[in-house]
Amino acid sequence: MKKFTAITLGAMMAAMSLGVLAGCGGLQAKGPQYEYTVIESDKDYSFDKEIPVIDGNVKIDGKFDESFYGESRNWFKGHKVFNNEEGTLDVTTYFSKSGIVVAAKFRDSRPVVYSENVATGNSSCVNCYFSVDSKSNPNYGVYEVECSAGNVLSINLMTSYGIKVIEREPGDAYSAVVRYGSISKGECFGYDVEYFMAWSLFGLEARPELVYLNPTMISARLNEENILESGADRTWYNFGYNQSPQISIWGSYNQGYSFDRDGFISNKITIQATGGKVTEEWGYDWCLTGDTVNFNVTPDAGKELASITVNGRDVTGEVKKNILSVHCNGDIEINATFAEKQAQ
Repeated sequence: MKKFTAITLGAMMAAMSLGVLAGCGGLQAKGPQYEYTVIESDKDYSFDKEIPVIDGNVKIDGKFDESFYGESRNWFKGHKVFNNEEGTLDVTTYFSKSGIVVAAKFRDSRPVVYSENVATGNSSCVNCYFSVDSKSNPNYGVYEVECSAGNVLSINLMTSYGIKVIEREPGDAYSAVVRYGSISKGECFGYDVEYFMAWSLFGLEARPELVYLNPTMISARLNEENILESGADRTWYNFGYNQSPQISIWGSYNQGYSFDRDGFISNKITIQATGGKVTEEWGYDWCLTGDTVNFNVTPDAGKELASITVNGRDVTGEVKKNILSVHCNGDIEINATFAEKQAQ
């Protein structure tokens, strides 16, 4: 097991606030969907030396162009809806022989910010509460992993006495960030992050069966001196807490969204509707076992719900005020038919 160094929160945050202010040219579209154009001459991967290669075939460069990122890769696709803010965070994993690769796509309605004058968690940041599940070598630790838009990666152990920073040796961890749009001009609304963490950081000698990740989007606003304006200008959005009560409390090491060597583990939602729409409340096509999932049932103009089934079972009478609640125990297949309204 790696050594841990206990330090005060303030000292730790100061130690983590290192990086480079840089960006790339880009375009923002309205809503949670974004399109970007990367100007090659301005592209910044923030590497100290050459691009690290893991196990001979995985480049930690933030590009996601390895073959394992293909169609078989399962991504967690989180949709942030918070007051007047909106955004998306997509996360997946790859289990190499020597460690885990985490990939994330951060898109926000707030401009992405980063400064060497503030702590990692006070910039735009992908935060994950992380734990491992290994039958051969159990580890009951819960870790906080952060990678900021400035490509500062921090890995800490959560304890009842606070957080302990994991002391890393060369080769234990690498990260890369690709930013889209000029941060200095306030034109950057997203970035991609890819990082590697060796299994040995968590006391493991081999790949575990799965890991738990509880992904969080951190958004902030900085003033002209590149200092956080106030606590109200930092949004901490955890999808488990906000959207999935089943995994919202980190009181146990085995809570959080589950990921394995193929990425995100979930159940699939399939919807077919004629004469109207049926949509999952967050727009997701997946659900977690044990969660209650709400669906919006919306007829087209002049029509009304005639019938709706879940996995072949008629649930028409369970629709209340155009909402259908379904307990997820596996894949969900919904079929709905809307017909012309009957004359009163």
